[in-house]
Amino acid sequence: MALAFPLARETFFDLLPVQRITFDCPEQVQIARTGGGEVLAADLGPRLWSGEVTLGRLLRAEAAPVQALLSVLRGAGASFLAYDVTRPAPLVDPTGALLGAATPTIHELLAGSREIKLAGLPEGYVISSGDYLGFAYGTGPVRQALHRVVTGGVADAGGITGTIEVTPPLRPGASTGAAVDLIKPAIKAVLEPGSIDAGAVSRWLTEGISFRFLQTLR
Repeated sequence: MALAFPLARETFFDLLPVQRITFDCPEQVQIARTGGGEVLAADLGPRLWSGEVTLGRLLRAEAAPVQALLSVLRGAGASFLAYDVTRPAPLVDPTGALLGAATPTIHELLAGSREIKLAGLPEGYVISSGDYLGFAYGTGPVRQALHRVVTGGVADAGGITGTIEVTPPLRPGASTGAAVDLIKPAIKAVLEPGSIDAGAVSRWLTEGISFRFLQTLR
């Protein structure tokens, strides 16, 4: 059966022996300077996550399936779920054991698109600055939101956190009750055309495989 897009984490990103990764959400801002010395800034579009992955040294048998998947992902319309492998879970719960079978959701969206409250967490569960959270939103297509926590919070006896500030700002379409991923929260990504380095191949080893990726909202 042909692979379905986006490729699930366990189908692609989880399998990569990542040696180095960059994972960032750069600004899309234009600035202008006035004669009075003011600097005026305007957003040009939504902030999208992007990054670069470099794989470690692989045996040729290990490299072959990775190269095959990268070849598939080079096609138009191909996509995959990607996450920051250096921070796959909350800082205070690196294995996800404290979260257990809890199913966190969006409890409240505050005005200004920068603050959120979560529900469905174990009492005392800590969301720290720098943690990631993600959720699906919208229809036709369903999109994947990924946000980094700026100001964290702690769940009360009812499993509800205080106000959590996130970056980038929440986009229209986010809704209360939506399920929230705290373990390996991911973006829907595509390969940046022309960015794949197939690596150098010796008799037994392949090293230097790398690629860049971009978030897509389609």
